[in-house]
Amino acid sequence: MSYNLPPLVWLRAFEASARQGNFTRAAEELLITPAAVSYQVRQLEKLLGYPLFDRVHRELVLTRLGQTYLPTVEKAFSDLSIATVSVFGERDRQPVRFRCLNSFGQLWMIPRIRRFQEAHPGIELQMMSASWAETLAPQSIDIDIRFGDGSWQDGAVEFLLNDPIIPVCRADLVLPEGKKDIVALADATRLDIMGVIDTWESFFRNFGYPVPERNGLQVDQSLSALELAALGHGHALVLETLAQPYLENGRLVQASPRKLKSRHSYYLVTSGPRRTLSPDAQVFCDWLAAEMSAGNT
Repeated sequence: MSYNLPPLVWLRAFEASARQGNFTRAAEELLITPAAVSYQVRQLEKLLGYPLFDRVHRELVLTRLGQTYLPTVEKAFSDLSIATVSVFGERDRQPVRFRCLNSFGQLWMIPRIRRFQEAHPGIELQMMSASWAETLAPQSIDIDIRFGDGSWQDGAVEFLLNDPIIPVCRADLVLPEGKKDIVALADATRLDIMGVIDTWESFFRNFGYPVPERNGLQVDQSLSALELAALGHGHALVLETLAQPYLENGRLVQASPRKLKSRHSYYLVTSGPRRTLSPDAQVFCDWLAAEMSAGNT
């Protein structure tokens, strides 16, 4: 099969120049001279018959056609890189370093780690835990899995999942039959998670019920709230994703069919666009997005 393709070195010069914004920085990345990069881009433009850049004060600005062409070129190089590593391996291969909140790591990630390892046995992972969303440190972390409003400015932010919030309790504390669930929840002992935006107060307001006074323990993590609820200390209001292991093993039941739409979501945060990550890190990101999407269907 013949392919109607420009020379790959010309495409590589185009992609690097578009990402770096000028020929000098692209040349430093490609280990050739700026004149060589400029020549390769001009040859590509000549072959295609259209300009890909406007030259503005020594900086490069993509034309409309350049903007349209660039994502396809980037994906092609990314796919080639991933396929090469998958088939032939990578010299001096580095582990994929990711960080996530402790509750998410314990309740969602760890139960699925083996699934990833079985699908990608050549990729080594390093998992680090955090109590709150922290600034990304690219020198020590490739990927940050955060829960929040997505407004962080320290990296590229990609939406993963918006998870509903549900009330849960031990089976023997389930709400009495014949009593309206929202009223029974207001009378029940409730566990509060400090620092979250979607609280019991939000839950009651959302369903048009007066906000009752606090009457239970306060904790700083969903994992602690779930463990306390499983021990019978009260009702917890948590993300459905985090409650799932407890619901599946019967340690907890859903105390009410009511669900609260969370004002925060899960996001993937990286120091740059996903295509700039190592092939292994890109594979992990694709797997993570697919797993979270599958769990939400």
